[in-house]
Amino acid sequence: MNIRLKTKAEISESALTHNYNTICSHVREHTVGKAPEVICVVKADGYGHGVDTVSEVLGNVGCRFFAVSSEMEAKELRELEMGRGRHPQILILGYTFPENAAAMAELDVICAAVSYDHAILLAAEAEKAGVRLKVHIKLDTGMNRVGFSAMPCDADRTAAQIAELKANPNLDLCGIFTHYAVADDEFLDKKYKEDGIERTLRQLERYKNVLSKLEALGVDPGLRHTANSAAIFGCPDTYFDAVRAGVILYGMFPNGEVNGILRPVMRLSSTVGHTHTMYKGESVSYGGVFTADRDMTVAVITAGYADGYVRRYTGGYVTVNGRQYRQVGRICMDQFMIDITGHESEVHPGDEAVLFGGDDCSALENLARLAQTINYECTCIVTKRVPRIRTK
Repeated sequence: MNIRLKTKAEISESALTHNYNTICSHVREHTVGKAPEVICVVKADGYGHGVDTVSEVLGNVGCRFFAVSSEMEAKELRELEMGRGRHPQILILGYTFPENAAAMAELDVICAAVSYDHAILLAAEAEKAGVRLKVHIKLDTGMNRVGFSAMPCDADRTAAQIAELKANPNLDLCGIFTHYAVADDEFLDKKYKEDGIERTLRQLERYKNVLSKLEALGVDPGLRHTANSAAIFGCPDTYFDAVRAGVILYGMFPNGEVNGILRPVMRLSSTVGHTHTMYKGESVSYGGVFTADRDMTVAVITAGYADGYVRRYTGGYVTVNGRQYRQVGRICMDQFMIDITGHESEVHPGDEAVLFGGDDCSALENLARLAQTINYECTCIVTKRVPRIRTK
């Protein structure tokens, strides 16, 4: 049975392939010697794009290393890839429950050790199960979120702890990484350069300091990776053995810049469901926050906050038949209204309304600014009831 979809998110395979190849080319061009591995971050259901589609396309064009956020994401991805006859490396970037250590070892998933105590608990659970768990050490170099402390005053202790863990028979310590807090501000927007703060380079030096101490102890921590999306395009000095491509895979720059380098992967569209006249003095939608100052024509779009087109987008615009129209009144759960006054003959029930995508990312960035958020929150919150449709 074929059912026409009122709202859908089209996921472009060609745009995703273009972005991956662009990232790989950029990394190769800015590397002396062997280029680092590109780790593709597909957490949060591929930033809302659908991990099934995203992982398949990326695997088809050469990705052999993925990063996720949780045990369930790792399990889902491993099962998807096993069904395709592939076995990429999978890294959980965040905290893993120690009691899940055996299951993750069975799935051949790498877990981040976010502290010494966490690593010891992971090792204990692995020992009970008779398995050896792969881990990457997470260093906290200044994000102050999770990780072994890389502060200069703690570096010796941290290096000694890592050396101890390297010798633990229940752990396969095969990597060490950190995460930058303001790389997009520094490398893309140049916000901090005038003040000489350079926080990211300070984080980088703290990371390298721990590596030097490990080298002095004769410890090889394995795969070294620090570069996130902003650092990939902004600072080749952060590359090491691998880089982690997240938001840039999906065609968005982390600082919200509209550019011609990457292509948006998601195109979110809905449908015109109704048009009518709203007379001067009448208000539209819940709360009556918008009142017509003249007779006007509104069109109803069949999407709302239950689809991820949230109330914070009030005042944005959508495109119908090539023309932009401003949204008016509060956005409802399943519908919202646009002002089509003067263009009534161009907008009809059943017409497609493009909410974002299919352009240079301008529409998405406008919504992000209205919501006072970042572009990839906008894609992540497109809900499960919106079908993801693969397109070439």
